[in-house]
Amino acid sequence: MTSSVDRPADLYEVLEPHLAATRLAPYLAAADGNRRQAIRLYQWNIALSGAVYEALHVVEVVLRNAIDAQLCVWNATQIHPRTREPRDPDWLLDPAPLLRRLVREPELAKAHQRAEQAIRRHCRTIAHADLLAQLSFGTWRFLLPDRDPGRQRLWNDALRAAFPHLDRAPRELVKSVHGIYQLRNRVAHLEPLLRSGDIRTQFTNMRTVLREIDPAAEQWFVSNQRVTAALRVRPSTDEH
Repeated sequence: MTSSVDRPADLYEVLEPHLAATRLAPYLAAADGNRRQAIRLYQWNIALSGAVYEALHVVEVVLRNAIDAQLCVWNATQIHPRTREPRDPDWLLDPAPLLRRLVREPELAKAHQRAEQAIRRHCRTIAHADLLAQLSFGTWRFLLPDRDPGRQRLWNDALRAAFPHLDRAPRELVKSVHGIYQLRNRVAHLEPLLRSGDIRTQFTNMRTVLREIDPAAEQWFVSNQRVTAALRVRPSTDEH
């Protein structure tokens, strides 16, 4: 049996005291001030955000692991200035100076702190995977090439190999990853995703980046994602 609070009009009355006016404002604007429609959009946005987050999860893990694999290979080719021996492949435990600069020492230190907290109860030493899991999407976005000579060198020597099926200019790849990165930030901060066209653009970017890493990963992603289904059931408004 459906309770009275399940009806959109009543649900608005329930939510209104708990949501800031600024949070509901975009939905009310998109619904021309119609409260019932605004709540339907708000509920839809929650569902879409969940679907987008699932998709982002796959993209981030695949991108992270593809880049990480190449960084491990590259780091092992770098000579330690004191020992004159090759560095450890584990670039997170023994990073070459270029990686220390590009990833930034404070970020590496924070990753170590978070990893230590995460494994404390397991009574073991920190492993590469522990540190890798603590790095943000921004780490991978800002390792990609730009005007910085170090990033360009890293791309030429290592990261280009993370995208074996890339058939466009690196700057186009960076643009795609940056768009995905911005969408991830919006979802993480619970922001409205009302511009459906923007979501479709970033979904295409996700597919493209995955395909450039591994076409099989992209096919699996398309078969298991819920973004397109969520977009199809958007409540009708004048803004798309």
